[in-house]
Amino acid sequence: MNWMHLKQSWTKNRLFFKILLYFVSLLIPIVIIGIIAYFNADQIIKKDTSEKLTDNLSASSKTIDIYLSMAQSTNNSLLLSETIQQSLRPYPLLSDEEKVKLPSILRAIAGNRNPISHFVDSIFIFVDDQRIYLSDGIADFDVFFDKFYKFEDFNKDFWRERLHQSSLFELLKPTRVVNADMNTYREVIPSVTTQYLSGHLATMVTTISIPTIQTTLQNNSIFAATQYMVLDKNNNVILHSSGLDERAENDIIALASPEKQSNRAFKNGDEQSWLVQTTSDYGWKYISITPVHAFNQESSSILTLIIWICISLLVIGVAFSFIFSFRLYNPIKNIRDILQKNDNVDEWQQETRRSGELQMIGNSVNQLIQRHMDDNIKISTFSEEILEQFFTNLLKGYRGPHPYSVNTILKEIDFQDGSYLCCCFIIDFKDRFYHEIVEADRLLILEKMKRLLLGIMKKYVNCYLTEYEPNLYVCMVNLKSEEDREQLEQGLDMVKTTFAYDMIYCELIIGLGKTYEKIEEYSKSYSDAITAIDKRTDASKMDILDANHFEIEQNYYYSFLDENKIVNGLKSGDIEGVKAELEGIIALNKSRGVSFHYLGALLVEFFKTGNRYITDKKQSVYDFLDDHEHASLSQPELLPSELDRRLKQIIDFYDKIIAKTFSKPESKSGTLVSFITDYIEKHYEQDLYLEVIAGEIGLSAKYVSRMFKESTGTNISDYISLVRIAKARELLVNTDMKISDIADKIGIFSRTTFLRLFKKYEGISPNEYRSAHGVKEK
Repeated sequence: MNWMHLKQSWTKNRLFFKILLYFVSLLIPIVIIGIIAYFNADQIIKKDTSEKLTDNLSASSKTIDIYLSMAQSTNNSLLLSETIQQSLRPYPLLSDEEKVKLPSILRAIAGNRNPISHFVDSIFIFVDDQRIYLSDGIADFDVFFDKFYKFEDFNKDFWRERLHQSSLFELLKPTRVVNADMNTYREVIPSVTTQYLSGHLATMVTTISIPTIQTTLQNNSIFAATQYMVLDKNNNVILHSSGLDERAENDIIALASPEKQSNRAFKNGDEQSWLVQTTSDYGWKYISITPVHAFNQESSSILTLIIWICISLLVIGVAFSFIFSFRLYNPIKNIRDILQKNDNVDEWQQETRRSGELQMIGNSVNQLIQRHMDDNIKISTFSEEILEQFFTNLLKGYRGPHPYSVNTILKEIDFQDGSYLCCCFIIDFKDRFYHEIVEADRLLILEKMKRLLLGIMKKYVNCYLTEYEPNLYVCMVNLKSEEDREQLEQGLDMVKTTFAYDMIYCELIIGLGKTYEKIEEYSKSYSDAITAIDKRTDASKMDILDANHFEIEQNYYYSFLDENKIVNGLKSGDIEGVKAELEGIIALNKSRGVSFHYLGALLVEFFKTGNRYITDKKQSVYDFLDDHEHASLSQPELLPSELDRRLKQIIDFYDKIIAKTFSKPESKSGTLVSFITDYIEKHYEQDLYLEVIAGEIGLSAKYVSRMFKESTGTNISDYISLVRIAKARELLVNTDMKISDIADKIGIFSRTTFLRLFKKYEGISPNEYRSAHGVKEK
């Protein structure tokens, strides 16, 4: 009976027993892996440590090479500097006037020493055997080399002889420098450069501190027990750690390899060590000697850990295999039941016999997991697209309707409180970027640029970055406090530092917009940043152009009078006059600090002026423009690099209008109108009215009035008033003249009449207009 019960239980719960066996079988690989790891971990750890030691030594040698390169460039730049070229001559040949200028040589030496002062012991230069020039004074040649800076291996005759040997940059052997007065010595490596200056050989010496080199190696060491040795290209010892005896040094020199990098075992007395060597660009061989016991402890710890992990896994695995089998069985059984409901039971049982029930359920579970992953990817992609579109719309000046998910995403990225500003990065790649870097690398750089900028800025502030245009990256920052502003400045400095090394390939321009309280005002901050970039004056500097440092006007200037001039130019067929008028309006707006957002809106207004003109002519704008051109001219978004192109599009549009609408019969009236408007512009200060203008032209007042009205849609008297009020606005804003004086200045000799006309055209009184623009009357 028990056997039958067990058989029924096996048949009914066969899946459970399979799961249990699977769990137990998982313990076998653990044992095998543990045994393999036990015997191989030591070799792996030693190999890894060897690679780390090699990388560490290579990094230290490159650091020292940078120091040497800086010393070489210091020598060359100092000798080639204007001060040295003009002032350094043999002392007996100097006039009294030239001797007065000698302190400039000392300042030049001191200025070139500062960047490498921690690496250099001293810098001095001499052009004869009488004077030595240092950063802190001028010394006598003999006294300097005999007393203050005496080289043990190079006497003063050696340095006197150097005045007759030209050399670009030479590293001498290590030596000691003795100061007889202070009874002290220092270990240094002299680097010598001798070049002709004004017909005389000048020698510049930079002594490199050996203790600084040793400190650089020791500070970068992975293990405190590591010792170092540095050889020159001839295997002469430059420096060595104090723990190495003479025998060990000789053995290491004998093992020195001509290869660029090498590592090997080395027996230092009774102690087994690991020797790593790397050769620098200057031919120096850097050798590190690390006792094996320094990293054996790490190997032992890891091996012990592996053993305990294996034992623990075995014990825990056996104990929990039963628990997990029970817990997993019920949900898997439910899945099986659900699958059986969807499929034919007989077909399910037949398929189970062929491939196994667990495999069938596993395949079904994998399908569910895969669908879940695909759905997550779609959701993530969709959310990112929504967020990208949302921020792009903000930059274009409208938020628009958006789904609930955007609010959820904004909440997740914490963009709901605080203030907001935009930071624009424009990357201008130079020709050598396209000539010296292969295409595959260029594409990789361009692909990673957004991730690089976002990665830097994310470390400092809460932000979102988008590539708004090719090579234009806009970073939208959310500031919560004053500390965030400081963090933003640190982030921008880090971006500058990151790109400072790549200035030969590209130019980075950074524009920082003003801060606003609403997220919908990102477009204003973006416009501020672009406008600030346009105001850059020194293209050689990678400065941060902050809109707060400039006066930016958030409105454009385009009056009815300006529009009338353009329309009159279109009617008269004077495209050059129209072009000059457009350029003048743009120049006026730029001089007043109008932001690029409103310059773009001004260009759209130019387009609308032409559109209205051809509409009055009962023609369609699509007779003059295709869909692409129409979309471009209707777009208020504008970059500094696009201003000239968009303005040319407007002029070409106007030129097409003139070509299709201008006719010779109208040229007479167009010329007449142009003459009248020019005459009014020049004589508006006088007592001007229709009869005076008609008398100047030699036509009847009635004819002149009718022609002007038909061409412009405005009476001459109204046009005169418009010109005078436009001039009055300029005087109110740009001067502190009294209201009555301004009225006289523009040709309105009655204060009451002036006040009435100004109120009629501007809607406010002159004093209110002046106050609105921040000007007070005397």
